[in-house]
Amino acid sequence: MKQRTTLYLSLLLSLLLALSLLPAAGAAPTAVDYEITVQARDGQGLNLRSGPGTEYAALRSTPIPMYTRLHISQTDTSSTGAPWGYTSYDGTAGWVCLVETQRVTSTGKVVSSGPTAANYDVYVNAKDGQGLNMRTQAGTEYPVLRSSLIPMYTRLHITQTDTSSTGALWGYTTYEDVSGWVCLVETTTYDPRPAQASEASTPDPQQPEETAPAEDAKSQPETGEVQDQSPASQLNAALIGVVIGLLAAILVVLVVLLRRRK
Repeated sequence: MKQRTTLYLSLLLSLLLALSLLPAAGAAPTAVDYEITVQARDGQGLNLRSGPGTEYAALRSTPIPMYTRLHISQTDTSSTGAPWGYTSYDGTAGWVCLVETQRVTSTGKVVSSGPTAANYDVYVNAKDGQGLNMRTQAGTEYPVLRSSLIPMYTRLHITQTDTSSTGALWGYTTYEDVSGWVCLVETTTYDPRPAQASEASTPDPQQPEETAPAEDAKSQPETGEVQDQSPASQLNAALIGVVIGLLAAILVVLVVLLRRRK
């Protein structure tokens, strides 16, 4: 009986050791050094949170604006396995969901893996005040599709985004039955017209439509964060569950054996 008890204790210690070697769900953040641009899929911007996950509080009453460039110094994963990055914006440090961003290289070019699906509106706000060309692909080196520019302040719906060879962000849209690409650097996600030229319902150009009231600020989970559940996280959870079950069974056997010895 003593030998059997010793055997069970050895098995228990082995399982405890295996459990300790499993990746911890709350592993320490990883130090990194690179830059990103905000490219939220809903076109409203990105929340800055107190921790890596949508369960943590938003640190700002308004999201970080679209296309803002941020420096990432640490990365971590949320409870669902989505990647998050630690950054600072406008004097406040916190975490952003990296699913809603695009990485920038050391030369300033955006790393692109091809067109990405999008679903939001922008307004033409060309720096020269003349309007915006529509081209066959994402880049000024491609042919123009229209003989005239898309007028200033025109509202366009973006269905895809991509980056040009120079790193500029472009959007795929349709205007007057012609579909093509426009440079999103020359647009805004809110109506930029001066108040006197806008209708009474047009939001103040200094206060973007999607973030004007503090209570309407983006507080819902970022698209990628809600849907992302990494296979590694699921596998780790399953392994931990199996090990805990085995430990419980062995403890029950040990209790029974010890009672018999008495």
